[in-house]
Amino acid sequence: MALTARRRAPAVPAARHVSGRARRTGRSRLVHATARVVLDAAAAAGVACALAAVALLLAGWRPVVLVSGSMAPAMPAGTLVLVRPVPAGEVRVGDVVTVPVPGTDARVTHRVTGLAHDDDGTRATLRGDANATDDAAAYPLGDTVLRAAASVPGLGRAVTGTPATVLAVGAAALVVVALLPGRGPDREPRPAPEAAPT
Repeated sequence: MALTARRRAPAVPAARHVSGRARRTGRSRLVHATARVVLDAAAAAGVACALAAVALLLAGWRPVVLVSGSMAPAMPAGTLVLVRPVPAGEVRVGDVVTVPVPGTDARVTHRVTGLAHDDDGTRATLRGDANATDDAAAYPLGDTVLRAAASVPGLGRAVTGTPATVLAVGAAALVVVALLPGRGPDREPRPAPEAAPT
């Protein structure tokens, strides 16, 4: 009985290495996920800062930007000073206070060098740290006084001088994140089609 020769089935190809496209997709997903985490963290920090700022404003705290160098070297021009209201009776010599200049809409932030009490209330003698003499006249203090609680040199210049730059950088970052490829469903790369057996 003659045996009919059978055709051998095509050999199963060996496992292929991950293609370059798959590697690029993996890197793209990693970059996108990292950018998303950074953006979420920045958004959370921004919300926290905004809530803290609102709470401080409601409590009467105010930011003051020094425009002159009269309080240098500790507080040079461009320093952001955070002041808070305190009763006038709590002000002491050596405190840095922000008070209105009588007869004008301006305010001055200087250090208290003397206090005088009379029937009209309390008057404070002030001097800038960089000045050799006290201010020309004493400043009358009301019931409350804005006293410096914290200061950051240079921050005032960044806040008031470059708002457009800050917004532009933030907008550019959002655009870059938006253009990153989406994650999409995880799919295994399709194997290359095999040649039909002859």
